Amino acid sequence: MSFFEWAFHRHMFHTPRFSKYMFKAHTLTHHQIYKGDDSYHTHDDHPDKVPMDWWALPALLAVHLPFFALIQWATGIPSIWGGLAAVAVYYGVYESIHWAMHVPKAATILNRFAAYRFLDAHHRMHHKYMLSNLNVVFPLADLVLGTLRDAEGKRIRLGGKTPKAPKVLNAPQATPVPVSLMID
Repeated sequence: MSFFEWAFHRHMFHTPRFSKYMFKAHTLTHHQIYKGDDSYHTHDDHPDKVPMDWWALPALLAVHLPFFALIQWATGIPSIWGGLAAVAVYYGVYESIHWAMHVPKAATILNRFAAYRFLDAHHRMHHKYMLSNLNVVFPLADLVLGTLRDAEGKRIRLGGKTPKAPKVLNAPQATPVPVSLMID
């Protein structure tokens, strides 16, 4: 689900290629109202710009139905109802968490949990760097696909590696110290 959320968010919400409506609603409206600064939290006159449209869940279920039907057909394992239920639960968690992130009054209980505070900081960085931190619920795809940033905005790479600095030509090389000089 994390990879689907990432791909959907990246390609449907942040590029007009597939849906100009979704791009406009998300990137040009939601991101212009809620930035990575103090405007990250809701404005009293725009709470309707936080959740997706009413038809989002039926559309997501319709998109996933052929995938789960194919799995069921190929493996013989009943997958359709369980898969669609998982999508519905994931969507409900996504919308609830996303609402709480932008409407602080809704997050009073959630703020007690470190996992929620991490996701909130993670999402705030998405509003600062729109093509980073594309996951809201479970940022595994951000980590694997290289779009993860920490709360200070620094990129995080899989395995904790950050991008290497370019080599400097003609830089002085360190001279190895003989082991005998390192022993007292």
